[in-house]
Amino acid sequence: MSFHATLIDARRLTGPNLVWDRPGALLEVETDSDAVIAHWQTEIEALRDHLGLPDMGIAIKRRSQGAWLVVGGPVDHLYGLIEASEVAWHRAIALMEGRDPGEPDLTLVHKELDEERAPAVVALQHAASKRGVTFLWDDDFVSLGMGSQSKTWPRPETPNPTDVDWSSFADIPVAVVTGTNGKSTTVRLLCTMAAAWGKVFGNTSTDWVRVGDEVLDTGDYSGPGGARTAVRDPRVEVALLETARGGLLRRGCGLERAHVAAVLNVASDHMGQYGITSVDDLIEAKLIVRRLVDPDGLLVLNADDEGLRRAAEGFPSQRMAWFSLESALPDGIADGACVRDGVLTLVSGGEETAILPIADVPITMGGAAQYNVANALAASLVAHHLGMPLEAIQAGLRTFESDFRTNPGRSNWFDVGGARVLLDYAHNPHGLHAIIDTANRMMAAQEGPARRIMVLSTAGDRTEPEIRELAAIAAQSGIEEILVADCVGYERKLGPMGVPRILADELARHGRDVPQFTSELNGVEAALAMARPGDLLMLLVKGERKQSLEAIENAIARTRS
Repeated sequence: MSFHATLIDARRLTGPNLVWDRPGALLEVETDSDAVIAHWQTEIEALRDHLGLPDMGIAIKRRSQGAWLVVGGPVDHLYGLIEASEVAWHRAIALMEGRDPGEPDLTLVHKELDEERAPAVVALQHAASKRGVTFLWDDDFVSLGMGSQSKTWPRPETPNPTDVDWSSFADIPVAVVTGTNGKSTTVRLLCTMAAAWGKVFGNTSTDWVRVGDEVLDTGDYSGPGGARTAVRDPRVEVALLETARGGLLRRGCGLERAHVAAVLNVASDHMGQYGITSVDDLIEAKLIVRRLVDPDGLLVLNADDEGLRRAAEGFPSQRMAWFSLESALPDGIADGACVRDGVLTLVSGGEETAILPIADVPITMGGAAQYNVANALAASLVAHHLGMPLEAIQAGLRTFESDFRTNPGRSNWFDVGGARVLLDYAHNPHGLHAIIDTANRMMAAQEGPARRIMVLSTAGDRTEPEIRELAAIAAQSGIEEILVADCVGYERKLGPMGVPRILADELARHGRDVPQFTSELNGVEAALAMARPGDLLMLLVKGERKQSLEAIENAIARTRS
């Protein structure tokens, strides 16, 4: 019998995920055979019984080219369950090939189970669940409660439930924000609102994890580890967490509950990773965050995103609010935020509350940056449902500047000798369209001839069709000068100059002969050298943001000398 079966990955799902709301051991497989999956299920059930492990469910999540095979289990059994699942998978293949798999070799299974067993952790988890207290765990720590109402212990010091003062633990307001674009800007705008509210915030993003003005660490903390770090800090009174696709698919959510979850938008990006092959797959992945929402909490969605509108029809009982760039919310939606006569406006049951004119919100560039109008609406809606007063929301909108210190590499604007310069990282088609739309709106508002100059770059973990689409969008937009550059440190599978070659080749198909640069910084320096007063430069940079900022500052200094 001919069949295809390949084990792609094996990992733990440590929180609410694409399959269900609890932890599990996952095998990601590529196969064209339903029979091998059926054999796997029979084998893992038998192994689980043989090992005396509890039955906490088995789930099979079909993917376009295979499946996710998940076995539920206690938090101190997951590594052992991964090993057992792999044994079951190899036995299933043997059966499909007509071979006798023999007696299972469970040496590694027993080793993992013995090494990870932590009955004290499981006992504390069960006790917390009975009392409705948030319990967080990882390989190093366990904690009860959140933020200022929490306490954390090293795993070896996990307390006995009878020794815990359960009345001292509670939750704090938590918002998780996901989407294809705009996550970092939205959570950082929320941080400014929270500071105006007088609250100490914990914040995670792709750049850092911080508490108030203190950066605890730099790096990509948009996954579950960053979320736990933020909500375990005893200073934190409100948590504002960027939550990215990668962490949701690799491990699931870092928390079990939140008062507000927001999905800003969903568009094509990172196709082919973790079994994601369509925008509908991405929508399903982003909407994992809805599993966190408390019964009295809120799911915030983008009413202008047709995919999210369709997906929401599948969970009509969930409490939702919507934001829209239009002057009114779509028919049938009573709660949300929209733009009424140039004013950001909250809508609740037909009642309207004016927030602030768009002209008074710096990140919108007077409305030219429509994507930041949307981010401002989303942040206002989330803040309102976290309990922030209107005055704090307005203060945040007025004072948040998307500069390099507060929002590095995202809508950072500069004036270089009369040329407008944007430093950003529009790394996917959705983001690139937004940047080009903003540039066109700004150019239309000024008089006299001028050019649009773009430095185009992206990371090498994109597929070739995704990279070519970026080049096609730039070419079709009529941008006068395009320079393509390598994203140093992010070349990934394509290797040095792999991305620029693809970008340049696609641009050549559209009749554009463009220069290629070995780094984003070289491209930025070349673009700055070309700039004349009235030009608009779009410097799309990820890997060398700090160096590009220094180049921009040096160019500004030269124009003033």
